[in-house]
Amino acid sequence: MAAARPAPAELGLAQAAPAWRLLREQFPSKVGGRPAWLGAAGLPGPAALSCEQCGRPLAFLLQLYAPLPGRADAFHRGLFLFCCRAPPCCAGLREHLGDTMPDHNFLFPEYEIIIETEDEAAPEVENEDEAEVTGSMDEMPEEELDSLAKHESREDKIFQKFKAKVDLVPEQILRYGRGIAPIWISGENIPQEKDIPDCPCGAKRIFEFQVMPQLLYYLKADRLGRSVDWGVLAIFTCAKSCRLGTGYTEEFVWKQDVTAAP
Repeated sequence: MAAARPAPAELGLAQAAPAWRLLREQFPSKVGGRPAWLGAAGLPGPAALSCEQCGRPLAFLLQLYAPLPGRADAFHRGLFLFCCRAPPCCAGLREHLGDTMPDHNFLFPEYEIIIETEDEAAPEVENEDEAEVTGSMDEMPEEELDSLAKHESREDKIFQKFKAKVDLVPEQILRYGRGIAPIWISGENIPQEKDIPDCPCGAKRIFEFQVMPQLLYYLKADRLGRSVDWGVLAIFTCAKSCRLGTGYTEEFVWKQDVTAAP
């Protein structure tokens, strides 16, 4: 019996939108601007939204409307992501803004996030290329095959898998799939289960979505070493999506950078 295929990821694409579509009443998924909080009760304060590294206020990066089917208590559910804009931090990323925000220059450009389901069908040209490569490899001397095998490292395979997924929809800025496996851009700094802290309620945290490096283009983050930067931001949330009191609960983000070439 064939193994069941994993559920396809849902892809987020950035799109300009009229201001009314990004209001709280529309339950938007969006990038930048100011957060459209789902509710006013229990909003995180300035202390909760300060960088743990430098103490500066965190900037709102994006929010994702993510209700859970069959859960009346999670019928309206949102994930809010913040980051530090001060170099060299860009490490204090959290799931929850203060009562006040700095001036407009502190805000990221605003876009609506449009969700589409990933098409898992691989392009035929890739299958043909793979067949050609397989055929040519059969004709290679054993010494060359050994050399090729050594050259194709684990790092290469992980990056090629990442690239293949991106090539299907190059504009994707995030990938959503609660409980699926993230795709990593590098073989370095991939978290193990022990690296993901449990929720304070005692439940495990599971992968829910990841932010892709393509978002950096829309943020106009083009100053090397002085702008926010990442390879992958992977967000892990409580498997039970518990309610620790009222309002907003902090979750966990794993930041993976692009491995520098040797």
